[in-house]
Order: sequence, then structure tokens, then C-alpha cells
Amino acid sequence: MTLLSRLRKRQQQGETTQVAIVGAGLIGRGIVRQIDLTPGMRSALIVNRTVQRAVDAYIACGHQADDIIVSNDVEALQEAIWSAKPAVTDQLGVVADLPELGVVVEATGAVQYGAEVALCAIRNQKHVVMMNAETDATVGPRLKQLADEAGVVYTNSDGDQPGVLKRLVDYVDGIGLEVVAAVNCKGFLDAYATPDTIRPWAERQHTSLPMTTAFTDGTKMNIENAVLANATGLVPEVRGMHGVTTELATALEDCLAVFGNRGLVDYTLGGDFGGGVFVIGYGVDPVMIQPYMKYLKMGDGPNYLFYRPYHLCHMDTPLTIAEAVLDGEPTIAPRAEPVAEVIAIAKRDLRAGERLDGIGGYTCFGRIDEVGNAGGLLPIGLTENVLLTRPIQKDAPVPLDAVELDDSSLLMQLRREQMQLPAVSARRA
Repeated sequence: MTLLSRLRKRQQQGETTQVAIVGAGLIGRGIVRQIDLTPGMRSALIVNRTVQRAVDAYIACGHQADDIIVSNDVEALQEAIWSAKPAVTDQLGVVADLPELGVVVEATGAVQYGAEVALCAIRNQKHVVMMNAETDATVGPRLKQLADEAGVVYTNSDGDQPGVLKRLVDYVDGIGLEVVAAVNCKGFLDAYATPDTIRPWAERQHTSLPMTTAFTDGTKMNIENAVLANATGLVPEVRGMHGVTTELATALEDCLAVFGNRGLVDYTLGGDFGGGVFVIGYGVDPVMIQPYMKYLKMGDGPNYLFYRPYHLCHMDTPLTIAEAVLDGEPTIAPRAEPVAEVIAIAKRDLRAGERLDGIGGYTCFGRIDEVGNAGGLLPIGLTENVLLTRPIQKDAPVPLDAVELDDSSLLMQLRREQMQLPAVSARRA
């Protein structure tokens, strides 16, 4: 049975998965609506630090303002869930006391808070779906281990580039081809973009300044490919990847002319890909592969391009929720041994005594590299409000010993635990 038919059967039997969505921004609002369009699941609760934004999200999705329960009282929220009324709170902690909630979707994009959300879900026996590649690229392997120990699913979402590419990678592998590269298609990149330079575009698109800056300076795409790398074992061939300037008609030959190995994550720049992604697969069999693939209009081979012309972010999130609930399986989750890290690179000459301002800020951009090449360097996910103790030149990576990190923070605790995972420790040795 397909996921959709199984969900419909579940709904007919009176079973509904109650979902909490944390974050009521552009993506969170879309997830609320999409969940409510999906049989067998419901947007039961929105957690957002600004309550009105959560209320507005429900209203935008067709709910009446008078029906929305706004409260931090567990009993009131419990009654709202039982009565199938939309509920809003600004307190993440209440999620722990609402046993009807089966899944928590993290949609804030904030690294530290994203880790708090994931831990809250895991510790309270709820599946967690991350629309937060930033947290996953920083401490995902440790969160996945904790979820496994708790018997719940930790997963990134279908719809965003890592999840869409993971499905394509699985497909290419499943039909017996070797994965040459999984490629994220990007239209434009300016590594030195800041919230000031990107402000007019962000205001037109109604997107947050840090998020839009991270899209533009390439940090977001590097983080997405690190998430994919750590879920598949595919690696960046060079720091920051190659970034092949091409278009769909010539993408296969242009990429192969640049890539020196197989099993890569990389990206294209410019071209006519829209919101698409693609995977290159390799297979040699003059009897059972080449003739069939040529007949099916995939080319002469032995390399073949599998292109999906879109990724629909929030629209596919219910598929991941369904896989977690019905099958106990993640769509895309990190392996025990991470293979990629996203390190912080100075956007300009930085002075001792400055504070780094995180992803999508004025001070740093992030670039992916293999874990073995990132030793002693600061992950971009740890750059929020961090004091710099010595100057760093523009375009230089920021060393770990050039910053003062808060060792008491949740992120640092998870990073320390992640570095002690058996597979990570063995790799470092």
C-alpha cells in the first residue's frame, strides 16, 4: 500500500497523528497547512516565541481566530488537542507534558534552539522531523544516537534539497548504478553578502535577513550538502566543492569534466535548473544497461543524469512524518560516522575582540570539507555570539583556538558527546 492509502485507512479507523510544529515563519506556516491537508495527521500545536505569528499562521491556513487556544497551561492545551482545536504556546517545555503529540517538527533554523527542540522531543518519546539542516550539520549524529536509544525516529525532511537528493541517491543505488555525484543546483552565490546587501531582496520575498544571507553567501547550500554527505557517505572533493557553471543540456558532460572521483556531493551555479537537483549514476554492462538506457532515452552512458526539476520543502514534510509514524524509518538521517563538516570562513578581516554573529551574518560564511581536513577549525554552527581572541584574515578559516566557546552550552555538550561516539573517535585516531 502507498503511504497515502495507508494514511487514509488510518484516518478511517479514527487514528490521527497529532503534530507539534516549532516555528511559525515562512516554512513553518506552510507545514501547518500541508499537515492539515494530509489524511491521518493534524497540526495540533504551534510553538513560537512570538505568539501572534503562530496565531497568524493558523489564520492563514483557514482557521478562525476565535477557535485558536493560546495558552501555556498544559491542561488547557490538552483540552484543545482533545477537542481538535488549534493550539498555540510560546513555551517549548509544555510539549513534554502532552502525551498525545506523536511528532515534533523543528522549523526554526536556529542551531541552539533546534537542538533544544530535538532533545525535548526525543526525551519525551516523540519522533522529531528536522526542517533545520543547521542543527543537523552541527550535532546531528549525536541527536540521532539519542533518538535510537529512546526508540524514536530522528530525521530530516523530504522536500528540502538533502531529503530530495537522498531519495534520488537511493533510487540510483537501488537500480544498480554507482553514484558519481549528488548535485544541488544553485542560481547565484556571493560569498561576501551581508544582511545589509541582501535586505531589499529579503524584504520583497518576506524572508528573514539571516536566512536570505545564508542562501546568498552559500552557507545554506554547503550545510545542506553536509547533511546529505553525513547521511550517505558521499564527500566533497575539495573544500567548498567545485561549483560547476553549467545548464541542464550540458550538465552531465560539464560536471564529469570537473569531477575527479566518484561518490561526491557538489553543486552547479547558474543555468536553467530552477529549484531542481540531480544525481549522476554510473553503470557499465553492454548487454543489460547501455542498450536499455539508450532505448529509454537516457543516453549512451556509462554516466546518466537523474534530474528532479523541483524541491517543494514543506509540501513533502508529511511524507517524512508518515514514514516515521507508520514504519519507524527516517527519510534522511546522519550515519554514526560523519564524513563532512561545514567550517567558518572570514567574510572580511576580523579583529581580536570582535564577536562572530552566526550563520547569515556579517562576519563568516560556511564551506563544507571532509572531516579529516576540518580538524582544529570552527564549525559554522558554533559561531553565534562567539568572541574572537585573535585577528583572522579575510577568506581564512577560523581556528577553534582563536575563539572563546561557551563550554557550558547545550551545543558544546552535544559536540563533546558527538566527538566521543565510537566511529568518530576511531576516525580521529
